[in-house]
Order: sequence, then C-alpha cells, then structure tokens
Amino acid sequence: MKKLFLTLALAFVGIMSANAQLWLGGSASVHAKDGFNMSLAPEIGYSFSDSPITVAAAFNFMLGSSELTGTAFELGISPYVRCNLATVEKFNFFLDLTGDIFIPDFKELGWRIGLQPGIAWNATEHWTVASRIGFLGYNNSLMFNDGDQGFVLGFQSALPSLGLYYNF
Repeated sequence: MKKLFLTLALAFVGIMSANAQLWLGGSASVHAKDGFNMSLAPEIGYSFSDSPITVAAAFNFMLGSSELTGTAFELGISPYVRCNLATVEKFNFFLDLTGDIFIPDFKELGWRIGLQPGIAWNATEHWTVASRIGFLGYNNSLMFNDGDQGFVLGFQSALPSLGLYYNF
C-alpha cells in the first residue's frame, strides 16, 4: 500500500513539474426537444505544451424534464482525455474520450462512455472558447440522448455545449 501511495505521489509531482498549462473554466448547455435539459459544468485541466493531449475533469450539475423521466436533477463528474486533431490558425479541432458518471435524483447511478468531437477558438493567449456537439458511445442514463440507452450516435440529440476557459 505504501508503494502505491509513493507511486501516486511521484506521478502527481511529475505532472505538476512537467511543462504543463493549467486551465480553469466551464461550459453550459441547453437542450429542448421533447422536454428540457440544462447543464452547468465547471472544469479544470492540464494541457501539455509538447503534446496534443489534454487531461481534464468537469463537475456537472444537470436539470432536466421530459415525458420519459419526469423532472430530474443530476450531479456528476466527467473526466476526459482530449486529443487535438488539427489546428487551423486560432482554431483547434479535437476529440474527447469521456466517461460521465451521474447520480440522478440521488437514487441510482447513470453513466456513459464515448467520444465527443468539438472545436476550440483560441481568442487570446489566455482565453479559449470551445464547443462540443454529438456523442458516439454507450449510454446508460435516461437523461442523455433523449433517453436512448445502449449504443448511441447522436448529433442533434446530444447536448451541445459552449465553454469558456482561462489558460494560466
């Protein structure tokens, strides 16, 4: 057990001392098709300057209402790994591998895992605006993708989000 904690501590120190860029921000999304869903998600992450990889986590607060689920409130966490696929001037095209874990109405566990494409605009050296839309993966929650459970491919039905981030 001591070896595990030592390994985790060394990994944390390595990440903190690496040439990384910390960023804070968050995203919001609203979706109204056969009901209403709203989500707020503050985020924290690291962008490694020598790599196209970013690691981050969002803390989600979602409120929704539909014929299928009624009114529901969900809390959750969404860790993800982002890979920047292409950069065109101030725009980055990316793909997120995300795993969302939610507790709807504090009763049962909902989750999904999959890919989300998106685009980011680096407005200045410190400010970035990003948007994700669509989802390809497995969904176990009634609040996502209009209640479709199982394997899902959705662009209109997935919650599009718009985020604002400050890069330190």
